[in-house]
Amino acid sequence: MIKMAQFHHIKFLHEVEGLSQRQIAQKLGISRNTVSKYLKQNEAPTTIHRQKNYHGKEYSDETKRVLPIIDQWLEDDLKRWGKQRHTAARIYRRLVDEYDFKGSESNIRKVVAKRKKKLQEVFIPLDFQLGHQFQFDWGEADIILQGRTQRIYLFCMQLSASRMRFVRAYLHEKQEAFLDGFVHAFEFFGGVPTEGVFDNLKTAVVKILQGRDRLEQDAFLALQSHYLFKAEFCNIRSGNEKGRVEGTVGYVRRNVFVPLPDVQSLEELNAYLLDWCLREAEEKTVPFTKETVAQMWAKEKEYLHPLPEKKFEACRLVSCQVNKTSLITVETNQYSVPCSYVGQAVWAKMFVDHVIVVAQNQVIAEHPRSYERNQMITNLDHYLEALLKKPRAIRDAHAFQSSDLPDVFRRFHRKMREQEGAAGDRKFIRLLLLHREIGMEKLTQALREAEQAQVYRYEVVHEIIQRLTNNYLQVQDLSKEKTPVNLLDYKIQKANVAQYGQLTGGQMK
Repeated sequence: MIKMAQFHHIKFLHEVEGLSQRQIAQKLGISRNTVSKYLKQNEAPTTIHRQKNYHGKEYSDETKRVLPIIDQWLEDDLKRWGKQRHTAARIYRRLVDEYDFKGSESNIRKVVAKRKKKLQEVFIPLDFQLGHQFQFDWGEADIILQGRTQRIYLFCMQLSASRMRFVRAYLHEKQEAFLDGFVHAFEFFGGVPTEGVFDNLKTAVVKILQGRDRLEQDAFLALQSHYLFKAEFCNIRSGNEKGRVEGTVGYVRRNVFVPLPDVQSLEELNAYLLDWCLREAEEKTVPFTKETVAQMWAKEKEYLHPLPEKKFEACRLVSCQVNKTSLITVETNQYSVPCSYVGQAVWAKMFVDHVIVVAQNQVIAEHPRSYERNQMITNLDHYLEALLKKPRAIRDAHAFQSSDLPDVFRRFHRKMREQEGAAGDRKFIRLLLLHREIGMEKLTQALREAEQAQVYRYEVVHEIIQRLTNNYLQVQDLSKEKTPVNLLDYKIQKANVAQYGQLTGGQMK
């Protein structure tokens, strides 16, 4: 078939330069019949060219014999990791070794190339119903966090119909972060879609079964039951089945994290990410519509399932044993519990930003979570009963030295110890116990008033507290010899967790 450029050349030589058909044929080295044929055409020929037919010949009997074997191997390869699939050379070698194939390797290469082309996946355009589906994926990015480069993990979810995005940053991809992301995402979206599409990630899947069946993690099933959605899992190594959110991961990384954001906390970054999602929704339109993502999202909200009244408890459970120093160990870090639980088995609920310790279905302690290693996180209140028996230990107690107590407590203790020795230690501990009755704020105020008057006595602080609270608190003689036995042996039966954080600067959640 004559090329488009040559057709144009013929027409130009004849119409513009006035050459005859014979002259044109001689000049271009083609026949007069060809020149005549194309001069008679009013329109240019199509640009579709004839392809060489490499497979026009019928396969030989030897090749036909192994075709079913080749097809089976190629189909099996689709279920396997791309880096461990058959090459044409490997297929040829197996055919020779296992099936005594007598044909040529070049012929097998042509057969394999043709067969692989037929097996290429066809992608079908989809039109998702409002409120029906979301897609989820993790992504990674680097940021500058408090002056240091930090790798973070991006929880990315997208509503399939409206294309609305939700992105939240975490320090890891552990189960508690995975679960926590859904709590925040569903609140952001204003409801819950019917189903979600996932990879076969370990925080969701225990074991891959036949087809699309999966043995799912109990915590993930609990999440689905709480929010009433169903999880659908992609085929192995078929991330294209959730292509929308995978596109989101790359888009967010290119448009938010280049250059690296410089932030002081993840809270700051996450606030920015939410704002970015909202701004993008106002600016971007849904493909094949005239509506913005924000406008379509407003419609989709009406089709989402309502949020449950109670938030899902997004945590990972860890079984622990309380040691002799009233500490549990989780991920190399130690957290204190009330000393009355020494030797008992407890559960640690590992949330993204805090840890709750539970014993016999009762919350007994709560701490901010540490992501450093080999840290000891203590609460002075957990040791007060033990300190009544060993008052001298208050001087070097980790919980007392490392806590965020106002400095007035340590100054007051030093003065009481200087004035009364061991009795001063014991009376100071008794003062600390008063916070359970009156609160940390009132106790701090009373100590400051007594310090200002330069009077460092238990009885004086007690009188100040009476005035501040308008309550009468009985003053006891707290010398060791006269301390009631029941006080020395006192143990908390049920902890008042609402007050635990008061001795560490009010860090309770």
